[in-house]
Amino acid sequence: MKVYRHVGMLATIAMLGIGGCRQSPPPKPTPTLTPAAIEAKLELDNLSFEQVDNQGKLLWKVRAQRGIYSPDRKRASVTKLAGELYQDGKVIMRITANTGEVEQAGEKVILRGDVVTKETRNQLVVSGQEVEWQPKLDLLTIRDRVRANQPKLQVQANEGKYLSRTQQLDLTGKIVALSPDSQLAMQTEHLTWLVKDQKIIGDRPTQMQRYRGDLITERATANSFSSALDRQIVNLQRQVQLNVTKPLIQANGESFAWDLRRELVTADRPLKIVHSQEGVIFTANAGSLDLKGSIATLTGNATGIATRNQTKLNSDRLIWQIASQQLVGTGNVVYQQTTPSIKFTGSRGVGKLQDRSIVISSDGKRRVQTDFVPQ
Repeated sequence: MKVYRHVGMLATIAMLGIGGCRQSPPPKPTPTLTPAAIEAKLELDNLSFEQVDNQGKLLWKVRAQRGIYSPDRKRASVTKLAGELYQDGKVIMRITANTGEVEQAGEKVILRGDVVTKETRNQLVVSGQEVEWQPKLDLLTIRDRVRANQPKLQVQANEGKYLSRTQQLDLTGKIVALSPDSQLAMQTEHLTWLVKDQKIIGDRPTQMQRYRGDLITERATANSFSSALDRQIVNLQRQVQLNVTKPLIQANGESFAWDLRRELVTADRPLKIVHSQEGVIFTANAGSLDLKGSIATLTGNATGIATRNQTKLNSDRLIWQIASQQLVGTGNVVYQQTTPSIKFTGSRGVGKLQDRSIVISSDGKRRVQTDFVPQ
């Protein structure tokens, strides 16, 4: 069984003063204090509380500047406290707070007022206005203005639950997070942080912004995501949309892998890229977007359409130089245009859709085929 014990260094019981003046009537008899009344006024300085398991290993230890016991002595309210939380006999967290409550049975410790908890194993610092520690569950619950900081991630939330055994922090409410290394900010309503593994997982709609200095270079939304903080890779899932400011394009799909270091977005499922200013739309079964080099590579039924002049290029593989709008399509190339309505089929197509300057060539195995389509 677990053992709970406390030590009070100095006890002070409130004393009743008796005062008088000349020619005053004799003082009335002092009311007799019952044991319960004395217990209710018990105040202790320099308190120390601790709980141990059945092997005598510490589970937690708290020191307080001052404390007041409840009438039943089952709970102590303390001020200016500091302590340690243990696991397997070792300190895993150090904690400070303005006020707190300690239960006689040692089932939980509740701390309030600028509570700061420092994890000794992974540089995690969690703060809030109320913290509850339940040693039997290895659970630390943080409420009200929650902040969790580590070198690779900074998070604000309404509530957090930290499972010390698995080093997992679950955050809920209005969440704002920032990854300093990659300058990526995000907002969501539920976030699971696998602190030891340097990974975060979100299962709710999430908004993200990538910064370069004070300027936002990319914005992304997704219904779920996961991110490896040490590798700076974000996997976006379900109704993904990425907006890039330079060049001004929008990419949509169901699964994007965003490598923040390389500035490379890879899609292993169908995607769509729109360049509104140029009036072009590209689709494919898979592809990649090199944000730094401003190049899109599309594979599997890759199609480019210029909406203003109704030209279209389809091929197995398509490389799009976004800055120059130059296209290179290879494999089963089909180019179509209107006015005049004509279709070319070959193995390679090079040019721009916007000015109909696509040149179709063959690989030598078969000629380029030209078809005039009647109006």
